[in-house]
Amino acid sequence: MKRKSFLLALFLLSISLTAGCSTKQEHISIQKYIGKTYIFEAYKEKIEVERTEKTKEIIEKADWTEFKWEKGRPKADFIFYFNDDKNEGKIAVYYVWVNPDNHLVELTRDEHNRYVQLNRKDSETLLRLLH
Repeated sequence: MKRKSFLLALFLLSISLTAGCSTKQEHISIQKYIGKTYIFEAYKEKIEVERTEKTKEIIEKADWTEFKWEKGRPKADFIFYFNDDKNEGKIAVYYVWVNPDNHLVELTRDEHNRYVQLNRKDSETLLRLLH
């Protein structure tokens, strides 16, 4: 009887360790523009690494162009950054505008010096991360 209890406890411990190790998370700070101010919407901790890695890949492979900030441009719908990048000293803040007509996302970064408009598929991936 003691052996069965020991094996059961060992089994449950191994399952919990496996489950704990497979849910590595990325920490992302997101602010959403609501009304006339930005609301700190989330410090998202429970986002699967695969989703954030795909988003990082989209951002890195995007065809960024030089950009001149226009006065009077509406405020970004979202502002986000990957907190784990702070540790590496290369924090980049991304400003996101969502075009409601065709559901495309526009991004700026580097103090609005760089700009890209994502295709529909990449826009949907990014929006799933932000919502």
